[in-house]
Amino acid sequence: MTPSVLVHVHLLILPRFCENGSLHNICKRFGKFPENLVAVYISQVLDGLVYLHDQGVIHRDIKGANILTTKDGAVKLADFGVASNTTAAGAASDDAVVGSPYWSKPYLSCSACCTP
Repeated sequence: MTPSVLVHVHLLILPRFCENGSLHNICKRFGKFPENLVAVYISQVLDGLVYLHDQGVIHRDIKGANILTTKDGAVKLADFGVASNTTAAGAASDDAVVGSPYWSKPYLSCSACCTP
């Protein structure tokens, strides 16, 4: 859990430092990950997603650039800018197109000209 502090009328969010950066940057620097390391990282990502979904949160932008790593080998999900809360009033609709365009299904970027 990321610590936060309420100072007067401002909420300060104190993110944890992830020394190793994102999986995307590590892959660009060092090349492919060995399969056993991928399994460790994906297992942690899935554990995090299960927790988020249990809390009613949908991340909606999972990609290597949004998975950060620590020196201890732990992974952290980042960039909740397009996340939705399924329990909130007026929650995002299932047909809303969000996330990174390069990681989206091709037909979502041209919905007027294509159908799935």
